[in-house]
Amino acid sequence: MTLPTEVVDVRGNPFCIGLLYFTGLVIVFYEQGESKMKFEDLEMLETDMPNGVQAILDFKDYELSIVKNDVSYGGKQGLYEIAVFKNAGMVELPGITQEGDSVKGFLSPEEVNGIITKMKTITGVEPVQI
Repeated sequence: MTLPTEVVDVRGNPFCIGLLYFTGLVIVFYEQGESKMKFEDLEMLETDMPNGVQAILDFKDYELSIVKNDVSYGGKQGLYEIAVFKNAGMVELPGITQEGDSVKGFLSPEEVNGIITKMKTITGVEPVQI
């Protein structure tokens, strides 16, 4: 049995903690719990330019755009791309997107569910589709 060596703040996110084990494995626990909103609940609206579908979730200060279209990362493989917006501009959000990149692609519906839960945890807001 492996015992935890310390409790650490995961990537500077005050909403989650992790346990660092001798194996180097980090387990993350989110205090806020899963979002009630799931990928399956989204109404994916058709888009013409580019041809595809999109849903936008409102988290008060942030919006999460979920798209699958002809030019999105993974769209041709049936996968989804997300971007985070604040004040009508695309932004990086630690824990959601990588530093230097405001878009994350090649996501399955299950991975989109994980991002929705992380956004709820970061913002403390249950999302509403707009």
